[in-house]
Amino acid sequence: MTTEKQSVANQANALFSTGPKTKGGKAIVAANPIKHGIFTKDIIISSEIGKESESEYNELLENLKECLMPQNQIESLLVEKIAIDFWRLRRVIRYEAGSIRKYIETLFKSFYDYNKKSNAELNEEIAHNQDYINWIDTYLKCLESGKVGFDQPIWEGEGIESNIADDFCLIAQHLDIISYQEKENMSCGLYSYEKLKALLEENGYSNKKEITNRLLELYILEKQRCKKEISKLEQKKLLNTEADKFNTMLGAIPEEENTDKILKYDRSLQKSIYQNLFLLKKLQGIA
Repeated sequence: MTTEKQSVANQANALFSTGPKTKGGKAIVAANPIKHGIFTKDIIISSEIGKESESEYNELLENLKECLMPQNQIESLLVEKIAIDFWRLRRVIRYEAGSIRKYIETLFKSFYDYNKKSNAELNEEIAHNQDYINWIDTYLKCLESGKVGFDQPIWEGEGIESNIADDFCLIAQHLDIISYQEKENMSCGLYSYEKLKALLEENGYSNKKEITNRLLELYILEKQRCKKEISKLEQKKLLNTEADKFNTMLGAIPEEENTDKILKYDRSLQKSIYQNLFLLKKLQGIA
């Protein structure tokens, strides 16, 4: 039952109606057989991913029909076209909001990683790895030329020095016969130069040539490992740079290319709505 307040409101809204005001026109509208849009099944996404509500679309369509009051099927199709454009506009807004939300979530994961290192700390690690690579390059040349001797705990030459115990430890770390605990003890420096030398002799590294050839292989692997580590550290620096932009990018759409496409699509939909409204009013004799 319509209340007095609702009746007054309906009369006020009727002043702005673009539909027919005569009894004949209203009779035509009442006889209009199109209760739901003929494009409803095609416009609504029914798959589980991105699923849309058909009832929400029909509510939009019926509200537009009530407002615009089409008098025949052509006008009803124009109203439905307007409804479709508004529905697509909603998708644009949701896509825009979703893009921003996804981008912000990505930044949050990086920005609020309290264990992450600063770029200054990362630069120190990069420099340390690069120094090690430079040392390896020089040491490899010394090994290839046969200059390195293994009879003393420390070897010096070509402006560098090498702790031979570290060389022996590197070889021992790659021996399958050595247990995990023993390798851990070696890494902690619990094995002396003499003990490591004896261990290598027991496992087939009893002369300079055998030790040199193995070190050439292992230091090349060490160099490759350092290069990979530098690459990872550089990537972390880039992520830090992105995180530093966090505050200024909260309200921005992440990709400029996508932004342009969204805005163009938005403008085309609005233009289509205006054109169909104008055509509808013209058919209704209002424009």
